[in-house]
Order: sequence, then structure tokens, then C-alpha cells
Amino acid sequence: MVGLRLFRAGAVAWLAACGGSPDATPDKSAAGTEAGACSVLTAEAVQEVTGVAVSRIERNPAIGAGGNCDNFTTPDGQPYLGVNRLDSKWQYTSAVESVPEDLYPSRSPVAGLGDDAVLMSGPGGLRYLAARKGEAGVVLFPLGQGFQMTDDQLRELASRALAAAG
Repeated sequence: MVGLRLFRAGAVAWLAACGGSPDATPDKSAAGTEAGACSVLTAEAVQEVTGVAVSRIERNPAIGAGGNCDNFTTPDGQPYLGVNRLDSKWQYTSAVESVPEDLYPSRSPVAGLGDDAVLMSGPGGLRYLAARKGEAGVVLFPLGQGFQMTDDQLRELASRALAAAG
């Protein structure tokens, strides 16, 4: 049952974060750039913050790499972190409101991160951090071994991604 909830939660996070369906074509940001062209985090930054060696890969929802901007895997190819770029306050609001509270029952404001930020969490290490500064925003969602990432590490990555997105 826990495995099914984690799978469902991952799928919901992917859909909420990516704004699409499993059959959708690669997302484009509001600026019209293909996924990957809007990179806001590097593999080096993720490794520096988390201590985990990762590789950046292109968006591939079939393996869990559903971020519209950046996706990272561990050396064995397991999804680790997805990152979405948001280009408006509306996208930020939509990203936050579309996350089901039954899967992410804990919602905490994150003080000092942009103009508005919220960390949502659920069972088994599920987390979804959305942050916005002005019209620019980011969503970070750890996957697989990324569940071991601390909230402080996730916050630091979001701060770096938000700075690059703005």
C-alpha cells in the first residue's frame, strides 16, 4: 500500500509540477524554450549542496524525470531531483494549489525564500517545494534517493534555482 501511495504521489507531483499528462509533448516555459534550455541548477550545484553525485538528464517522464527545466539522476540512473521553472505568479499559485493535500498533508511557509514559498511533505519523504520571487518561480521535487535530502538542502537548492530563474 505504501508503494502504491508513493507511486501515486510521484505521479501526482509530476503532473502538478509539469502541468501535463503522461502523453504530453515536452513542456515549454512561458518564454517558449524547450525543456533543458531554461536550466536553473547544475549537477555541480546539486552535488555541492547534497553531497550526492548526480548527472543532469533531459526530461523523460517515463523514468520519472518530469521536470520541465532540470532533471538529475544518481550514477546508477535513478531519478533524484526534478526542477520546474515558473514564469508567472499565476503558474506559482497553480503549482501550489494543484498538489493534493491528502498526499502532501504538511504545508509549511518557508520564510526568507523569495516573496512566497511553501514546502509540502507527505509520507515516505515526499516533498514538493515551490518558491516565487516576483514573476519568476521554481518547483523542486526530490525523487527516489532524493527523499534523503534534508529540508535545509532542498531550501538551499531552491534559493539557487530561484536566483537563476529571476
